Amino acid sequence: MKFKKSLIENFIGYYFYKKLKIFRNSKKNEHLGEFGEDIFIRRFFKDKKKGFYVDIGCYHPVKGSLTYYLFKEGWNGLNVDLSKVSIDLFKISRPDDKNISAAITDFDGETEYYERGKINQQNSLTFDDNNKKIKIKGYKLNTLLSELKILNIDYLNIDVEGNEFKVLSSFDFKKFKPKLISIEQNIYNSERLFNEECHKMLITNGYFLASKIGVTCIYIDSKFEQSISSIMSI
Repeated sequence: MKFKKSLIENFIGYYFYKKLKIFRNSKKNEHLGEFGEDIFIRRFFKDKKKGFYVDIGCYHPVKGSLTYYLFKEGWNGLNVDLSKVSIDLFKISRPDDKNISAAITDFDGETEYYERGKINQQNSLTFDDNNKKIKIKGYKLNTLLSELKILNIDYLNIDVEGNEFKVLSSFDFKKFKPKLISIEQNIYNSERLFNEECHKMLITNGYFLASKIGVTCIYIDSKFEQSISSIMSI
């Protein structure tokens, strides 16, 4: 009970802090993403009132969230994170979403991750001898989407600390065709970026790199390429 109470207090305290901070900013440019990526994402979807997001490595329902403003517009979605504590926060704040503590990788079955903290963006499947090893159920992204009977995705976000290609490798681009995909890529050299496996896979499957904001690469389905000029003009 003490743990649950502290969890709720942690969320509510942060929620009202953000509310106050957001109120002071102009609505047009308010953002929760570290680099303002969610401004671009909201402009692309043009205040679309209903939609479905899939957030792999969701971390927190408000802090740093690229889906929070979509949620506030009436969207719902699937939130997945290694941390059970993170998912407990999502269950409190987004009870109508599908909130799953699991690893998304390129196979189905039990796996392990390395915990840097109960709620930590850097929890990872990548070997780290300095951190606690935790067993967790692993899924291919296609497997989890099928089990949850998800049929349509408007927006896919992937932030999994270096394991992004494994997530993309387990995703059926023909069955699901998100209009927009954002993916963390800690690369600042364009030549290196264009030779990355994730970039090449997305280009091969009909996406183009619309923007790189901080460490986040934003890819858009080529059918919507004309939307970029309207985003930039806002």
